[in-house]
Amino acid sequence: MSVSDDSSITLLKTLPTSFCCDSISSMDTDTFIVSTYDQERPVRTIDIQGYEGDIQHKLLHDKTYGIDESACTYIPSTNTLVFSDCDQDTVYMCNLASGEGHTIKSDKIVSPRRVCAGPAGTVFVCSEGTNTIVQLSHDGEILMTHDIGMLPFAVSLNKDGTRLVVSNWTDGQDTIKLFHLSN
Repeated sequence: MSVSDDSSITLLKTLPTSFCCDSISSMDTDTFIVSTYDQERPVRTIDIQGYEGDIQHKLLHDKTYGIDESACTYIPSTNTLVFSDCDQDTVYMCNLASGEGHTIKSDKIVSPRRVCAGPAGTVFVCSEGTNTIVQLSHDGEILMTHDIGMLPFAVSLNKDGTRLVVSNWTDGQDTIKLFHLSN
């Protein structure tokens, strides 16, 4: 898919998959990392040619998730996969190059939903059970929690890292909130 200057979208290719995709994040120009549902392997890769691969890491276990029970993002600068497990109130940060990783469990992270890469290798986590966005450092330390006054479901950062967008999870109260990030 490409988007032109006049905002038209052109389909480049359709890639059939052998898995159900829940969240997707770009690893590089040709490869994407996805969280799956109704599959034994919770994280897979797919490239633009349609080749599927597995992610192997000591913190990732063969477990079948339902839809919206897990999500992932990728931080290219540190070669780190970030994976949320809603049922276990846990976020995993897996360095795919070194094999090292961090398991983050805290009373500040309850029912984590979507995750996104932030500036300087940080991560933003939607903590549904606390109505907050939790910001993690590149090594899994909790830097801040941001009370957003709603059940956060999805989070994204604009390209220059100055605006955070959060959508909610409550039926009938559809909301997107835009936040300014300052250094």
